[in-house]
Amino acid sequence: MTESKKQLVSIELCQSDLERIRAIARRLRVRESEIIRFALRLAFAKLSPLHDQNAYGRDLIPIFLECGPELAYHFELDSRTLDAIVNGDAGDPQKRVDPKDIEILTVSHMMPGYQLHTKLKGLPKLAAGRLNLSGVLQQYLYEKYIEPSHDEQRSYRASASSLQVPL
Repeated sequence: MTESKKQLVSIELCQSDLERIRAIARRLRVRESEIIRFALRLAFAKLSPLHDQNAYGRDLIPIFLECGPELAYHFELDSRTLDAIVNGDAGDPQKRVDPKDIEILTVSHMMPGYQLHTKLKGLPKLAAGRLNLSGVLQQYLYEKYIEPSHDEQRSYRASASSLQVPL
């Protein structure tokens, strides 16, 4: 389908979402359909790593740093399903994401803050003090998978074996 061709689709929206779309459209002085297309483009931009069939493991951490708990909640993804999505048939063990980290991502939206805080406390180099939990989780995953130093990789591997998240 080329950019100039458009196709009609039907979607179900709750009343509050429809009211928000209408309010934004009025304020921007555009059609409601333009707001919906814009929202879709934003979502596709955020989810673009999932569209790349060659992306797996560490390649997908940025998307899960940004919206992992929301994806897990909205699509009701359990840790096994999320592990299959992230690691798939990842042949390179260096690119794989630890299943325990995937469990943390999966349950982070469900667990009360103090329980997640307790689970993250034992992780290396994280001052869990007054940081918000999503910030602590993002810092941990970023340092472990996106910008790891060699010492941190060894430290994370050692601490991951002692980290347990109840399901």
